[in-house]
Amino acid sequence: MTLRQLEFLIGIADLGSISACAEYYGVTQPAVTNQIHLLEEELTVGLIVRGVRGATLTDIGQKTVLQAKKVLQEAKRITVTIEEAKKTITGKIVLGVSPLSPVSIHHFPRIYRPFHKAFPDIHIEVVEIEALHLADQVCNKRVGLALTPLPLFTTKALYEPLWAEELVVISNPEESLPDPVPIALLRDYDFVFMKPGYNLNLTVARLAQEAGFEPNNVAEASTLNSLLGFVAAGIGVAIVPAETVMLEAQAGLVNISRLVPRAYRRLAMVFRSREDLTPAVEVFMHYVRSYSDDIPLNHIHYMKTLLDGSVAIQPE
Repeated sequence: MTLRQLEFLIGIADLGSISACAEYYGVTQPAVTNQIHLLEEELTVGLIVRGVRGATLTDIGQKTVLQAKKVLQEAKRITVTIEEAKKTITGKIVLGVSPLSPVSIHHFPRIYRPFHKAFPDIHIEVVEIEALHLADQVCNKRVGLALTPLPLFTTKALYEPLWAEELVVISNPEESLPDPVPIALLRDYDFVFMKPGYNLNLTVARLAQEAGFEPNNVAEASTLNSLLGFVAAGIGVAIVPAETVMLEAQAGLVNISRLVPRAYRRLAMVFRSREDLTPAVEVFMHYVRSYSDDIPLNHIHYMKTLLDGSVAIQPE
């Protein structure tokens, strides 16, 4: 049984014929007839009697219409109830992200804009913490929720996998680094790493080990801007999430080369336990999940826009 079938039944009762009901709902007469037939089959009773002057309801049909009207009224109340519930959910969420992730600049605004419109009384504070320490901050209740790269280095927190970020090599604009570049070719280059505490360092080291070499770390940066400065000055190359450096690449400060084979790191939503989730955190997590499900399309469109028609970097 569907709400549409009940609407058609009420329409026939109020308008007096199947044709009038079909016209009112903008569908064909066979569509209305078929839905009523399915409803009668499910209920194993006749609901209407078709005649030359239209359609009339059987006794059971009339009783069904009275109940159907109550059902539709309650169904319409769902939207009102949800809107009222939104007004009652308030609170503050402390969201932890990595300074080297594009979450705070590129993804969070796209999540927060519709969320804030729906829940204006829930306020979110975004704090940037090195990825290796984000899960611990969640466990210590200093952060209510975190969006951080995998893997996690704790078993005390729960997580849900989200979208993947593609990793690329950035180099000095005068460097003749090919695009794409085999990872093994980077064995002859100096590297700029982030200071200890960044999950990305472990990811880059793992990629190099899989290609059979140990990266020559010649400098360590404490911020993304300083890392970009080192690379732009020709100190070395670096491997970073693509979206963190797209604007700098467009401005000509660094060059971007995709890796062969393609390299990714997956983000995750980290929280303490289901029991600890506040209503505010729960509804925000729903928006994050929805965004993550749709991100392939969003990501491709965004990257094409940034690259101004060149080949877009696509996620897994």
